Amino acid sequence: MKIHFEDLLQEKDSNQSFDISLKLPDLTWQGEPLSFRKPISVSGLIVKRGDILELNANVKSEIILQCGFCLESYSQRLDFSFETRLVKPAVEGILDDRDLDEDNMDAFPYEGSDVDLTRIVQEFLLLELPILRRCKENCKGLCALCGSNLNQEKCKCFNTEDDDSDHLADERLQVLKDFFTTEGEEV
Repeated sequence: MKIHFEDLLQEKDSNQSFDISLKLPDLTWQGEPLSFRKPISVSGLIVKRGDILELNANVKSEIILQCGFCLESYSQRLDFSFETRLVKPAVEGILDDRDLDEDNMDAFPYEGSDVDLTRIVQEFLLLELPILRRCKENCKGLCALCGSNLNQEKCKCFNTEDDDSDHLADERLQVLKDFFTTEGEEV
């Protein structure tokens, strides 16, 4: 979605507000699917400071993520703000997106009197995703042996009455467990 700001470029130290809905396509990020339940709401202000434009935006969205514990899909609300700069390629000697390296990571190029917010919003949205994706606080995840979703069913890998987790320990780590155990109690 492009924002047109020709009037803004003609006046010195001026600003322009905007409020748009942005439809991002479903994508895969770090091997996990991301999809959007509805268009993303983006509102904010573009302020002209000499040859550089400052973009301040607020983003509200609902995204479908995959739980890192049970692999089920769940909905996550995102509500965040960001600030960045918009520069003309000639202003800072920027030729194209590949030249936006270490020196200009917080700047995005614009051509003429339009800026496409799709890539900018997508980059900041990816930064806002939770690192630990969990569908609910008490998600039990998958059984390490049979892959059963422990939120939906009890694992039948072992027929033990007690809830002893020692049977799941890797036997190669028994030496380490014995090292930290004194008189039958873990230290």
